[in-house]
Amino acid sequence: MSSIDRVLESIKPALDELQKKDISTRVGVDRDAGIIRIYGEGSDYIKRASSGLSEMLELAYTTAEHHPYWLVLYHATEVCKAVLDKWESELSADQLSEMSWRCDEIKMALDKLAEK
Repeated sequence: MSSIDRVLESIKPALDELQKKDISTRVGVDRDAGIIRIYGEGSDYIKRASSGLSEMLELAYTTAEHHPYWLVLYHATEVCKAVLDKWESELSADQLSEMSWRCDEIKMALDKLAEK
């Protein structure tokens, strides 16, 4: 039994207790990454995507600028964040302009990577 399976077995009783109290949860497992996610009742696809994106943003914000992929990751996650933040509404002209600028920055970063 893998360590992730042992963790799942350990948390199963707590999840069963929550279910007895009519508290719905959903468990997501990424065995390759060794990650278990527990989602509450109010979780939906947008909230889950935003949560995962926050992990990418943290990586983008903390990655040294000298890393060759930093600019691509940083600008791509910022574009994704803007889209998810406005998923249920309209993007403003300023937001669209910023996203377009970020896409240009991604293109330049990719061109630099291709030159190497």
